[in-house]
Amino acid sequence: MKKENGNIKQFKKSDSKKNDAKKGAAKKENLFADFNKKRAGHQVSKMMWVFIIVLALFLIGAAGFVVARVFFINKEYTGVNEVSSTEFFISTGSKVERFGNNFIVYNSDGIKCVNYKGEQIWNEAFQMQKPLVDISNGIVAVADYNGGSIFLMDEKNVLGKIDTGMPIRKFKVAGSGYVMAVLDGDDNTPIYIYNTAGEEMIFFNTTMKGYGYPLEIAISDNGVLGAVSYLNVDKGSFYTSVGFYNFGQVGQNSQDSLMSSYIYQSALVPEIKFAGNSKAVAVADNRLMFYSGDQKPQSSGEILLSEKVLSVHEDDKYVALFFASDDSEHKYKAEIYDYDAKLKDKMYFDIDFSDVFIDDNRIVLYNGEEVLIHMIGGKDKFVGNFEDPILALIPTSSPKRFVQVTPDDIKTIEFN
Repeated sequence: MKKENGNIKQFKKSDSKKNDAKKGAAKKENLFADFNKKRAGHQVSKMMWVFIIVLALFLIGAAGFVVARVFFINKEYTGVNEVSSTEFFISTGSKVERFGNNFIVYNSDGIKCVNYKGEQIWNEAFQMQKPLVDISNGIVAVADYNGGSIFLMDEKNVLGKIDTGMPIRKFKVAGSGYVMAVLDGDDNTPIYIYNTAGEEMIFFNTTMKGYGYPLEIAISDNGVLGAVSYLNVDKGSFYTSVGFYNFGQVGQNSQDSLMSSYIYQSALVPEIKFAGNSKAVAVADNRLMFYSGDQKPQSSGEILLSEKVLSVHEDDKYVALFFASDDSEHKYKAEIYDYDAKLKDKMYFDIDFSDVFIDDNRIVLYNGEEVLIHMIGGKDKFVGNFEDPILALIPTSSPKRFVQVTPDDIKTIEFN
């Protein structure tokens, strides 16, 4: 019987092998694709687990920080330990002030900078009747009232001397080293801006008939902005005007670089200060005023006051006003505001303080024997007496440690 192929196609043996190879390769490709999909899914899953673990650790750490912070704020110190002591003698009549991590000692014969080990960093001799000192962010300026020279120093070196040529009435130094000075002219009261080399950068004259008499001055950290409170008397009444100046390029198009001015009727403004480069605060006998702006400061808040302000202290975050207490159980009261004009805390106390500083969300008050440490928004952490006289307290990087300067030594102390 004859065998016919019909419609059946006969493949060669070699073609069959090629087809099997192609099928095998396709199968491998599918297997690799499935493997890659599973591996990619596994990697995504692994990344998700890593993210979850990192997030969990971060949340635990953040919670731990909050708990530790709350514990620190609420923990009261029960005593003070002396960690170390260095013999250092300070002559009677000398004044001591904090200066960064160091301190300065000055009197009518000169000024020197000393570290907590008792090592002298620099020394400048002079003869002054009434030396006045101003400190701003690592720069100190010293001058004699009615003198004609201003000495400038930082924490490492004596920078130089400014010769004004006229009697000095007031001066303020910026953290950048610029100095703003009110001088006594023959028939006017000029205000000068100097750089650290003693060069005159800007000046303008003021008169009682024009601006009024400068009660207080201030200069921003970078030296660009200045502020002056002027007392004006007119027909038996008085008012104070607060003027803001721009000593940079922006102020060159304005007369005397005056950018903005505010008038306060029947008010004295003896305090005005900058916080950094864009915020300022002024204190009158009847109100607290806030300003903001890095080129042209504008009024940003105002608090009316009904009590006499005893003193004002501030840092870059807070302004503290001190009053006689309105509570019969305490002698003094302090109200602490931020630069948004919001009351952040109020505290009552009885220490007759001679110095105050605000540092790391706390207020430290002290006199020659007593110390009060208060956490802003919290409570008093320490109220007590020290065994040795206190000329100065200097904070350190540890919130529990301070440097105490006494007439005879320099101590590192730690609260517990």
